[in-house]
Amino acid sequence: MIISSYRVALYFAFPVVSLIGIFRLFLKKENIISLKQKLFAVHNYNKYQNIDTVIHFASIGELNSIKFLLDNLNNKKILLSCTTLSSYKLSQKKYPNIHVIFLPLDFHWNVKKFILNLNIRKILWIDSEIWPNWLYHSKKLNVKNILVNGRLSKKSHYNWKRLQSFSKHLGEKYELIFAKSLSDKEKFSDIFQKKIYYHGNLKFYLNINSSETKKNHLCFASIHKSEFNLIISIINDLDLELFDTITIIPRHIQFSSILKSMLKDNWKNKIIIHDKFGESLNIFNKSKIVFMGGSLVNHGGQNPLEALSKGCFIISGSYNDNFNEQYLDLEELNLAKILKNNPKEISESINKLIKLNFDNTDLINNYFKDNTKNFNKIIELIEKC
Repeated sequence: MIISSYRVALYFAFPVVSLIGIFRLFLKKENIISLKQKLFAVHNYNKYQNIDTVIHFASIGELNSIKFLLDNLNNKKILLSCTTLSSYKLSQKKYPNIHVIFLPLDFHWNVKKFILNLNIRKILWIDSEIWPNWLYHSKKLNVKNILVNGRLSKKSHYNWKRLQSFSKHLGEKYELIFAKSLSDKEKFSDIFQKKIYYHGNLKFYLNINSSETKKNHLCFASIHKSEFNLIISIINDLDLELFDTITIIPRHIQFSSILKSMLKDNWKNKIIIHDKFGESLNIFNKSKIVFMGGSLVNHGGQNPLEALSKGCFIISGSYNDNFNEQYLDLEELNLAKILKNNPKEISESINKLIKLNFDNTDLINNYFKDNTKNFNKIIELIEKC
């Protein structure tokens, strides 16, 4: 009954979603290709007839989770699908030999058209993708759904829990579910009432390369537009003489010009506003300290692992629920510091920390080793499925 109501609601929502898509086109958040593929499932299906598995990631964060899968599954039979323009462009750059498309939105006519025109056997959903029509139609057409690195926020858990019978019914459509943490395992088990696996978080699958000696470079990474004023306040109370450079990486680079306009004239030789996709690792590689954004406002924080893999000391504000377990582990290991959302206190802490030399290479190596030791079990179960 609920799925029927959901489909009827989507019929009425389609004109609204289409108008939003056109509006996003003018904002350059979509292009003609992305709209045609998302709204009407328009693809060159003949190109993908040898495809066995679709791996879907919504955005850049999820894109960084699939490397282990691509390194260990048969790439020649994989089709990548995404949601955002930024993830589409970056995935093409990172994996030029693998086809990338935009996944059709969860309108049931889109889903049926896509699945009926291909010979896929499996769909690997990365992170937090739960789409009822995709789950229903793929299951009906003998396509196996596998949720990998599954994450469920407190809010999503609460909402799905309110629809317990529907949630349990959706859970039956998955062949396998791999949670990204023990707490996520508990939440998925609660709403789906089925066996959930936990063999580690695929975001730990990174090349560890931490320089033992770093200059006094500071980076503010993945800073959301709503945090710009707070970051400027933090910089205002820093002792700039202590820093070689300060780099700010906006979460959405289209807002880089706004951030640049907020800098004081005497800061411009010291502070760099980064405005390119896919080069964060190079900045982390030279940074001694990285402040992770999304943590000064109630956004849930951003993933600290890439910066950590380059030997950076991590600082976060108090809003980091999405990566709470990692931040608590890192703070216990003295690899990170969680601070109250008080710009002046954050500035004072950074001024002190930048003077230190961090001997953290062995700790970082062991931390990543402990968190990747069971990854092969994920591949074994996916291949058996």
